[in-house]
Amino acid sequence: MTVKALHVIRNLLPSSTSAHTKRKKDARGQGQGDAAMNGGSGHGNGTSSNGTSSNGARSNGASSNGASSNGESNQTNNGEVVDANTLLPRYLLPLVRHYHDDFFVSRSFDPRLVVQLMAEGFLPIATQGYLLPKLHVERCVLQLNPTSNLHITKSTRKKSKRFLLSVNECFDEVVAGCHRQHGTNWLYPPIVAAFRAIHQRTIDPNAGGVNAMLMAHDSLEPRDVTPVRLYTVEVWNAETGALAGGELGYSVGGIYSSLTGFSNEDAAGSVQLLALGKLLTQCGFEYWDLGMALDYKTRLGAELVRRTDFVGKVKQSRVENKGVALRCDGRRNAKEIVDWERAAPAAANGATQNGNSHLNLEQNNAPQPASKKKAKKKGSQQPNRKRPHGEEMGG
Repeated sequence: MTVKALHVIRNLLPSSTSAHTKRKKDARGQGQGDAAMNGGSGHGNGTSSNGTSSNGARSNGASSNGASSNGESNQTNNGEVVDANTLLPRYLLPLVRHYHDDFFVSRSFDPRLVVQLMAEGFLPIATQGYLLPKLHVERCVLQLNPTSNLHITKSTRKKSKRFLLSVNECFDEVVAGCHRQHGTNWLYPPIVAAFRAIHQRTIDPNAGGVNAMLMAHDSLEPRDVTPVRLYTVEVWNAETGALAGGELGYSVGGIYSSLTGFSNEDAAGSVQLLALGKLLTQCGFEYWDLGMALDYKTRLGAELVRRTDFVGKVKQSRVENKGVALRCDGRRNAKEIVDWERAAPAAANGATQNGNSHLNLEQNNAPQPASKKKAKKKGSQQPNRKRPHGEEMGG
Protein backbone atom coordinates (compact mmCIF):
# COMPACT_ATOMS: atom_id res chain seq x y z
CA MET A 1 0.00 0.00 0.00
CA THR A 2 0.99 3.60 -0.59
CA VAL A 3 0.34 6.87 1.17
CA LYS A 4 -2.58 7.31 -1.23
CA ALA A 5 -4.02 4.02 -0.01
CA LEU A 6 -3.64 5.26 3.57
CA HIS A 7 -5.80 8.27 2.74
CA VAL A 8 -8.38 5.91 1.25
CA ILE A 9 -8.46 3.95 4.51
CA ARG A 10 -8.82 7.15 6.53
CA ASN A 11 -11.78 8.17 4.38
CA LEU A 12 -13.69 4.92 4.73
CA LEU A 13 -15.63 6.42 7.64
CA PRO A 14 -16.41 9.96 8.84
CA SER A 15 -13.76 11.01 11.32
CA SER A 16 -15.84 13.33 13.47
CA THR A 17 -16.19 12.47 17.14
CA SER A 18 -19.93 12.92 17.00
CA ALA A 19 -20.27 10.38 14.19
CA HIS A 20 -18.28 7.80 16.12
CA THR A 21 -20.24 8.50 19.29
CA LYS A 22 -23.51 8.01 17.43
CA ARG A 23 -22.32 4.75 15.89
CA LYS A 24 -21.21 3.45 19.27
CA LYS A 25 -24.57 4.32 20.84
CA ASP A 26 -26.37 2.67 17.93
CA ALA A 27 -24.22 -0.44 18.38
CA ARG A 28 -25.12 -0.60 22.07
CA GLY A 29 -28.77 -0.20 21.29
CA GLN A 30 -28.76 -2.91 18.67
CA GLY A 31 -26.33 -5.31 20.32
CA GLN A 32 -27.35 -4.51 23.93
CA GLY A 33 -23.68 -4.51 24.83
CA ASP A 34 -23.15 -8.07 23.61
CA ALA A 35 -21.40 -9.13 20.43
CA ALA A 36 -23.50 -12.30 20.20
CA MET A 37 -27.01 -10.95 20.81
CA ASN A 38 -28.03 -11.69 17.23
CA GLY A 39 -28.63 -15.36 17.78
CA GLY A 40 -25.13 -16.82 17.35
CA SER A 41 -23.74 -19.43 19.68
CA GLY A 42 -21.10 -16.93 20.75
CA HIS A 43 -18.18 -19.31 20.93
CA GLY A 44 -16.38 -17.63 18.06
CA ASN A 45 -16.40 -14.18 19.58
CA GLY A 46 -15.73 -15.16 23.16
CA THR A 47 -19.30 -14.90 24.36
CA SER A 48 -21.34 -17.87 25.47
CA SER A 49 -24.93 -18.45 24.41
CA ASN A 50 -26.20 -17.34 27.81
CA GLY A 51 -24.83 -13.86 27.24
CA THR A 52 -21.78 -14.08 29.49
CA SER A 53 -18.36 -13.80 27.94
CA SER A 54 -15.38 -15.90 28.88
CA ASN A 55 -13.67 -12.87 30.38
CA GLY A 56 -16.66 -12.09 32.60
CA ALA A 57 -18.31 -9.31 30.59
CA ARG A 58 -22.06 -9.07 31.20
CA SER A 59 -24.41 -8.80 28.25
CA ASN A 60 -25.46 -5.25 29.18
CA GLY A 61 -22.02 -3.98 28.20
CA ALA A 62 -20.70 -3.50 31.74
CA SER A 63 -17.65 -5.50 32.64
CA SER A 64 -17.83 -7.67 35.74
CA ASN A 65 -14.31 -6.54 36.63
CA GLY A 66 -15.58 -3.01 37.10
CA ALA A 67 -14.16 -1.48 33.93
CA SER A 68 -16.25 1.17 32.27
CA SER A 69 -18.11 0.20 29.08
CA ASN A 70 -18.00 3.73 27.64
CA GLY A 71 -14.90 3.01 25.62
CA GLU A 72 -12.56 4.94 27.87
CA SER A 73 -10.93 2.28 30.03
CA ASN A 74 -10.21 -1.41 30.19
CA GLN A 75 -8.96 -3.35 33.20
CA THR A 76 -6.46 -6.15 32.70
CA ASN A 77 -6.25 -9.33 34.76
CA ASN A 78 -3.46 -7.89 36.87
CA GLY A 79 -5.65 -4.93 37.83
CA GLU A 80 -3.99 -2.40 35.54
CA VAL A 81 -6.46 0.08 34.08
CA VAL A 82 -5.61 1.37 30.62
CA ASP A 83 -7.28 3.68 28.15
CA ALA A 84 -8.48 1.12 25.61
CA ASN A 85 -8.15 3.55 22.73
CA THR A 86 -4.41 3.76 23.37
CA LEU A 87 -4.28 0.16 22.16
CA LEU A 88 -5.25 1.39 18.71
CA PRO A 89 -2.55 2.70 16.39
CA ARG A 90 -3.06 6.38 15.69
CA TYR A 91 -3.88 5.90 12.01
CA LEU A 92 -6.86 3.66 12.86
CA LEU A 93 -8.50 6.06 15.32
CA PRO A 94 -10.69 7.75 12.67
CA LEU A 95 -12.02 4.31 11.69
CA VAL A 96 -12.24 2.22 14.86
CA ARG A 97 -13.24 2.96 18.44
CA HIS A 98 -13.29 0.96 21.65
CA TYR A 99 -16.68 -0.64 22.28
CA HIS A 100 -16.45 -2.61 25.54
CA ASP A 101 -14.06 -5.00 27.22
CA ASP A 102 -11.92 -6.73 24.55
CA PHE A 103 -14.05 -5.44 21.68
CA PHE A 104 -13.65 -2.49 19.33
CA VAL A 105 -16.19 -1.33 16.73
CA SER A 106 -16.32 0.02 13.19
CA ARG A 107 -19.01 0.41 10.54
CA SER A 108 -16.59 -0.45 7.73
CA PHE A 109 -16.00 -3.97 6.43
CA ASP A 110 -13.53 -2.85 3.79
CA PRO A 111 -10.96 -5.63 3.26
CA ARG A 112 -8.15 -3.07 3.54
CA LEU A 113 -9.27 -2.16 7.03
CA VAL A 114 -9.71 -5.82 8.01
CA VAL A 115 -6.17 -6.55 6.82
CA GLN A 116 -4.75 -3.62 8.81
CA LEU A 117 -6.48 -4.86 11.96
CA MET A 118 -5.11 -8.36 11.46
CA ALA A 119 -1.60 -6.94 11.05
CA GLU A 120 -1.99 -5.05 14.35
CA GLY A 121 -2.96 -8.18 16.32
CA PHE A 122 -6.76 -7.82 16.30
CA LEU A 123 -9.04 -10.78 15.60
CA PRO A 124 -11.76 -9.47 13.22
CA ILE A 125 -15.27 -10.72 13.95
CA ALA A 126 -18.66 -9.08 13.47
CA THR A 127 -22.21 -8.53 14.57
CA GLN A 128 -25.05 -7.41 12.35
CA GLY A 129 -23.99 -4.15 10.70
CA TYR A 130 -20.77 -3.72 12.69
CA LEU A 131 -17.21 -4.97 12.52
CA LEU A 132 -16.07 -5.99 16.02
CA PRO A 133 -12.28 -6.36 16.11
CA LYS A 134 -11.24 -8.18 19.26
CA LEU A 135 -7.98 -7.69 21.14
CA HIS A 136 -7.96 -10.34 23.85
CA VAL A 137 -6.55 -9.47 27.25
CA GLU A 138 -5.02 -12.94 27.04
CA ARG A 139 -4.51 -14.95 23.86
CA CYS A 140 -4.28 -18.74 23.69
CA VAL A 141 -1.11 -19.39 21.66
CA LEU A 142 0.73 -22.57 20.72
CA GLN A 143 4.45 -22.38 19.92
CA LEU A 144 5.48 -24.34 16.82
CA ASN A 145 9.05 -23.25 16.02
CA PRO A 146 11.92 -23.47 16.77
CA THR A 147 10.57 -26.12 19.17
CA SER A 148 7.00 -27.37 19.06
CA ASN A 149 4.63 -27.68 22.03
CA LEU A 150 2.02 -29.51 19.96
CA HIS A 151 0.62 -32.50 21.88
CA ILE A 152 -0.17 -35.61 19.85
CA THR A 153 -2.52 -38.32 21.13
CA LYS A 154 -2.11 -41.92 19.96
CA SER A 155 -5.80 -42.30 19.17
CA THR A 156 -5.96 -39.20 16.96
CA ARG A 157 -2.76 -40.18 15.18
CA LYS A 158 -4.31 -43.58 14.43
CA LYS A 159 -7.56 -42.06 13.13
CA SER A 160 -5.73 -39.57 10.93
CA LYS A 161 -5.16 -42.18 8.21
CA ARG A 162 -8.87 -41.97 7.40
CA PHE A 163 -8.62 -38.36 6.23
CA LEU A 164 -6.94 -36.10 3.70
CA LEU A 165 -5.96 -32.46 4.30
CA SER A 166 -5.91 -29.62 1.78
CA VAL A 167 -5.55 -25.84 1.77
CA ASN A 168 -7.53 -23.24 -0.21
CA GLU A 169 -9.71 -25.62 -2.21
CA CYS A 170 -13.26 -24.51 -1.38
CA PHE A 171 -13.87 -21.21 0.42
CA ASP A 172 -17.65 -21.16 -0.03
CA GLU A 173 -18.12 -24.74 1.15
CA VAL A 174 -16.10 -24.09 4.31
CA VAL A 175 -18.14 -20.98 5.09
CA ALA A 176 -21.35 -22.95 4.49
CA GLY A 177 -20.13 -25.68 6.83
CA CYS A 178 -19.45 -23.12 9.57
CA HIS A 179 -22.94 -21.65 9.09
CA ARG A 180 -24.58 -25.10 9.27
CA GLN A 181 -22.81 -25.94 12.51
CA HIS A 182 -22.89 -22.58 14.29
CA GLY A 183 -25.58 -20.55 12.55
CA THR A 184 -24.66 -17.07 11.36
CA ASN A 185 -23.04 -16.38 14.75
CA TRP A 186 -20.46 -13.66 13.96
CA LEU A 187 -19.88 -14.79 10.35
CA TYR A 188 -22.23 -12.23 8.74
CA PRO A 189 -22.27 -11.63 4.96
CA PRO A 190 -20.22 -8.38 5.04
CA ILE A 191 -17.29 -9.97 6.87
CA VAL A 192 -17.54 -13.09 4.69
CA ALA A 193 -17.25 -10.80 1.65
CA ALA A 194 -14.14 -9.18 3.13
CA PHE A 195 -12.60 -12.57 3.88
CA ARG A 196 -13.41 -13.77 0.36
CA ALA A 197 -11.65 -10.75 -1.17
CA ILE A 198 -8.53 -11.39 0.95
CA HIS A 199 -8.66 -15.10 0.13
CA GLN A 200 -8.85 -14.43 -3.60
CA ARG A 201 -5.73 -12.31 -3.36
CA THR A 202 -4.04 -15.01 -1.30
CA ILE A 203 -4.56 -17.70 -3.93
CA ASP A 204 -3.62 -15.32 -6.77
CA PRO A 205 -0.02 -16.27 -7.66
CA ASN A 206 0.64 -12.69 -8.75
CA ALA A 207 -0.50 -11.24 -5.42
CA GLY A 208 0.11 -13.74 -2.62
CA GLY A 209 -2.08 -11.88 -0.15
CA VAL A 210 -3.04 -8.29 0.65
CA ASN A 211 -0.30 -5.95 1.78
CA ALA A 212 -0.88 -4.23 5.11
CA MET A 213 0.96 -1.02 5.86
CA LEU A 214 3.38 -1.02 8.77
CA MET A 215 3.57 2.17 10.78
CA ALA A 216 4.84 3.19 14.16
CA HIS A 217 2.09 3.27 16.79
CA ASP A 218 1.87 7.08 16.81
CA SER A 219 2.73 7.65 13.15
CA LEU A 220 0.66 8.41 10.06
CA GLU A 221 3.41 7.55 7.58
CA PRO A 222 3.91 3.96 6.36
CA ARG A 223 7.44 2.61 6.71
CA ASP A 224 6.98 -0.86 5.21
CA VAL A 225 4.36 -3.39 4.12
CA THR A 226 3.69 -7.01 5.02
CA PRO A 227 1.44 -9.54 3.29
CA VAL A 228 -1.66 -10.78 5.11
CA ARG A 229 -3.04 -14.08 3.85
CA LEU A 230 -6.41 -15.75 4.45
CA TYR A 231 -6.82 -19.50 4.08
CA THR A 232 -9.36 -22.27 4.09
CA VAL A 233 -8.27 -25.63 5.48
CA GLU A 234 -10.26 -28.68 4.40
CA VAL A 235 -10.45 -32.23 5.74
CA TRP A 236 -11.75 -34.93 3.40
CA ASN A 237 -12.94 -38.46 4.01
CA ALA A 238 -10.20 -40.49 2.28
CA GLU A 239 -12.62 -43.24 1.26
CA THR A 240 -15.67 -41.29 0.05
CA GLY A 241 -14.06 -37.96 -0.89
CA ALA A 242 -16.69 -36.07 1.10
CA LEU A 243 -15.81 -32.85 2.91
CA ALA A 244 -15.52 -33.92 6.55
CA GLY A 245 -14.50 -30.59 8.14
CA GLY A 246 -12.70 -27.33 7.64
CA GLU A 247 -11.75 -23.93 9.01
CA LEU A 248 -11.00 -20.33 8.13
CA GLY A 249 -7.72 -18.81 9.26
CA TYR A 250 -5.19 -16.13 8.35
CA SER A 251 -1.52 -15.41 8.76
CA VAL A 252 0.59 -12.36 9.53
CA GLY A 253 4.29 -13.14 9.25
CA GLY A 254 5.00 -16.40 11.06
CA ILE A 255 1.79 -16.33 13.13
CA TYR A 256 -1.29 -18.24 11.98
CA SER A 257 -4.68 -17.38 13.56
CA SER A 258 -7.68 -19.73 13.48
CA LEU A 259 -11.02 -17.96 13.01
CA THR A 260 -13.77 -20.59 12.97
CA GLY A 261 -14.40 -24.09 11.71
CA PHE A 262 -16.70 -27.10 11.57
CA SER A 263 -16.67 -30.88 11.38
CA ASN A 264 -19.15 -33.27 9.78
CA GLU A 265 -17.67 -36.59 10.91
CA ASP A 266 -16.50 -38.10 14.13
CA ALA A 267 -12.77 -37.46 14.69
CA ALA A 268 -12.49 -35.17 11.64
CA GLY A 269 -12.06 -32.07 13.77
CA SER A 270 -9.46 -33.59 16.08
CA VAL A 271 -7.50 -34.89 13.11
CA GLN A 272 -7.71 -31.48 11.44
CA LEU A 273 -6.26 -29.79 14.51
CA LEU A 274 -3.36 -32.20 14.75
CA ALA A 275 -2.56 -32.30 11.02
CA LEU A 276 -2.86 -28.53 10.68
CA GLY A 277 -0.53 -28.02 13.63
CA LYS A 278 2.08 -30.25 12.03
CA LEU A 279 1.63 -28.60 8.61
CA LEU A 280 2.06 -25.14 10.14
CA THR A 281 5.23 -26.36 11.83
CA GLN A 282 6.47 -27.82 8.56
CA CYS A 283 5.82 -24.52 6.75
CA GLY A 284 7.91 -22.59 9.29
CA PHE A 285 5.25 -20.85 11.39
CA GLU A 286 6.41 -19.72 14.82
CA TYR A 287 3.06 -19.53 16.61
CA TRP A 288 -0.51 -20.75 16.24
CA ASP A 289 -3.01 -18.23 17.62
CA LEU A 290 -6.13 -20.01 18.88
CA GLY A 291 -7.98 -17.02 20.33
CA MET A 292 -9.64 -17.29 23.70
CA ALA A 293 -8.74 -20.08 26.11
CA LEU A 294 -10.72 -23.32 26.00
CA ASP A 295 -9.81 -26.69 27.48
CA TYR A 296 -9.17 -28.45 24.18
CA LYS A 297 -6.68 -25.75 23.17
CA THR A 298 -4.61 -26.10 26.32
CA ARG A 299 -4.70 -29.89 25.92
CA LEU A 300 -3.29 -29.32 22.44
CA GLY A 301 -0.34 -27.51 24.02
CA ALA A 302 -1.37 -23.84 23.87
CA GLU A 303 -0.59 -21.36 26.65
CA LEU A 304 -2.02 -17.99 27.60
CA VAL A 305 -0.09 -14.95 26.38
CA ARG A 306 -0.76 -11.43 27.65
CA ARG A 307 -2.13 -8.93 25.16
CA THR A 308 0.95 -6.71 25.08
CA ASP A 309 3.21 -9.74 24.60
CA PHE A 310 1.07 -11.12 21.79
CA VAL A 311 0.96 -7.80 19.94
CA GLY A 312 4.73 -7.59 20.32
CA LYS A 313 5.12 -11.03 18.74
CA VAL A 314 2.89 -9.97 15.83
CA LYS A 315 4.87 -6.79 15.22
CA GLN A 316 8.17 -8.66 15.26
CA SER A 317 7.04 -11.58 13.13
CA ARG A 318 5.30 -9.43 10.49
CA VAL A 319 8.70 -7.92 9.69
CA GLU A 320 10.97 -10.94 10.09
CA ASN A 321 8.79 -13.65 8.52
CA LYS A 322 6.99 -12.09 5.56
CA GLY A 323 7.63 -15.12 3.37
CA VAL A 324 6.06 -17.71 5.66
CA ALA A 325 2.85 -19.05 4.12
CA LEU A 326 0.60 -22.07 4.56
CA ARG A 327 0.97 -24.47 1.64
CA CYS A 328 -0.18 -28.00 0.97
CA ASP A 329 0.60 -29.88 -2.23
CA GLY A 330 -2.91 -31.04 -3.16
CA ARG A 331 -4.82 -33.36 -0.86
CA ARG A 332 -2.33 -35.07 1.42
CA ASN A 333 -2.97 -37.97 3.73
CA ALA A 334 -3.39 -36.54 7.22
CA LYS A 335 -1.34 -39.32 8.83
CA GLU A 336 1.57 -38.56 6.51
CA ILE A 337 1.49 -34.98 7.74
CA VAL A 338 1.09 -35.99 11.39
CA ASP A 339 4.04 -38.38 11.12
CA TRP A 340 6.31 -35.71 9.65
CA GLU A 341 9.33 -34.92 11.82
CA ARG A 342 11.54 -31.85 11.53
CA ALA A 343 15.19 -32.20 10.64
CA ALA A 344 17.75 -32.42 13.43
CA PRO A 345 18.59 -29.00 14.98
CA ALA A 346 21.92 -28.83 13.19
CA ALA A 347 20.13 -29.10 9.85
CA ALA A 348 17.52 -26.48 10.62
CA ASN A 349 18.26 -23.47 8.48
CA GLY A 350 18.83 -20.40 10.64
CA ALA A 351 16.69 -21.00 13.71
CA THR A 352 17.48 -18.16 16.05
CA GLN A 353 17.94 -18.15 19.80
CA ASN A 354 15.19 -15.60 20.40
CA GLY A 355 12.44 -17.99 19.37
CA ASN A 356 12.03 -16.77 15.79
CA SER A 357 12.26 -19.42 13.14
CA HIS A 358 13.83 -18.68 9.77
CA LEU A 359 13.43 -22.09 8.17
CA ASN A 360 14.05 -22.63 4.49
CA LEU A 361 10.52 -22.59 3.04
CA GLU A 362 11.30 -24.53 -0.11
CA GLN A 363 12.85 -27.30 1.94
CA ASN A 364 9.99 -27.33 4.43
CA ASN A 365 7.22 -27.23 1.86
CA ALA A 366 8.56 -30.00 -0.33
CA PRO A 367 6.33 -33.11 -0.22
CA GLN A 368 7.51 -35.24 2.67
CA PRO A 369 7.71 -39.03 2.43
CA ALA A 370 5.82 -41.05 4.99
CA SER A 371 8.17 -41.46 7.90
CA LYS A 372 9.65 -44.82 8.75
CA LYS A 373 8.53 -46.52 11.89
CA LYS A 374 9.99 -44.81 14.90
CA ALA A 375 9.97 -45.55 18.57
CA LYS A 376 6.54 -44.76 19.92
CA LYS A 377 6.27 -41.26 21.28
CA LYS A 378 4.60 -40.84 24.60
CA GLY A 379 1.15 -39.40 23.86
CA SER A 380 -0.90 -36.99 25.87
CA GLN A 381 -2.41 -38.45 29.00
CA GLN A 382 -5.58 -36.48 28.37
CA PRO A 383 -8.48 -38.45 26.88
CA ASN A 384 -9.17 -37.88 23.20
CA ARG A 385 -12.28 -36.02 22.32
CA LYS A 386 -14.22 -35.18 19.18
CA ARG A 387 -12.85 -32.15 17.36
CA PRO A 388 -14.25 -29.17 19.22
CA HIS A 389 -15.33 -27.09 16.25
CA GLY A 390 -18.64 -26.88 18.10
CA GLU A 391 -16.63 -24.66 20.46
CA GLU A 392 -15.54 -22.20 17.77
CA MET A 393 -11.89 -21.65 17.07
CA GLY A 394 -10.74 -18.07 17.28
CA GLY A 395 -13.01 -15.95 19.45
